[in-house]
Amino acid sequence: MTENQNLPFIRSRHEYKGVMYPNFVLDSSIERLRTFQVRPDDVWLLSFPKAGTHWMMEIVGLILSDGDPGRIDRSLYSSTVEMINMDQPFPATREAEIAHPVDMSPFLDVVEEAPSPRVMIDHLTLDLLPEDILKSKIVYTARNPKDSILSWYEFVKDDPVYSLTMDKAIEEFMNYTMNWGCWPNHVRQFWQRRDHENVTFIFYEDLIRDPAKNIRKIASGIGHPLSEEILQRVVKLSHIDSQRQRFQEMAESGQENLVGNAGQYTFLNKGIAGRWKEHFTVAQNEAFDKWYQHEMADTDLLFTFE
Repeated sequence: MTENQNLPFIRSRHEYKGVMYPNFVLDSSIERLRTFQVRPDDVWLLSFPKAGTHWMMEIVGLILSDGDPGRIDRSLYSSTVEMINMDQPFPATREAEIAHPVDMSPFLDVVEEAPSPRVMIDHLTLDLLPEDILKSKIVYTARNPKDSILSWYEFVKDDPVYSLTMDKAIEEFMNYTMNWGCWPNHVRQFWQRRDHENVTFIFYEDLIRDPAKNIRKIASGIGHPLSEEILQRVVKLSHIDSQRQRFQEMAESGQENLVGNAGQYTFLNKGIAGRWKEHFTVAQNEAFDKWYQHEMADTDLLFTFE
């Protein structure tokens, strides 16, 4: 067998209604989501992939636990709501997968039965999420697309299923064949609702530049304002270096490491903005800028690329 044939089916991709998804996303769960029963105290952490989702998960967890990482409820952090339950060991070869099949049970079943307040993560566009999702709290994280592309490339570049190069990563982003589809549509849908009382729209770059200001905004938006003392604690503990140390300690103590499901990928990267400049060629950058100006010409949504 070739290396690709040895890879578990679960790590490949499929198309559903014109959008590419990893095989651990269930089409049936996407269908169920439109009628999913939201609760007023639900908190949805939404973003296009590679826009700082796991950083936001830790920030919101620290906010809700008043700055105590030991009290963070990570029970719904292993998967987006339309995935299978990712909190399980994954086989490294096709033979191992046949001997011990992956449990394809919907993570949505776990989410539906979880106690309040639920903190959920997702990458779907707004039109695929629950019809009444705006009754609950939403934190949307938007990141400049060049850094998102780089982060996606570094995330899967060593996976032969994707066979990704920077050229291919940029191309897939611009023609909407990257997992979870059309970035311009994704960010526009939430930007248009940024003034809704239950929506907190956060730029990744602003969060890096002024974490205290933006964490205060997030805390207020989800109905959990912080004292200055706790705010500063959340700022400190949500820094990427603090997170890495914490997750390393969790792994060493035998706890589940939620930044590396199945040991295949790492969800914490550099945590800085503007790294795309070290990786995009002049030709790639010019092509992307032309595409970007065309696709985003009709919106006042502006990103910081530095």
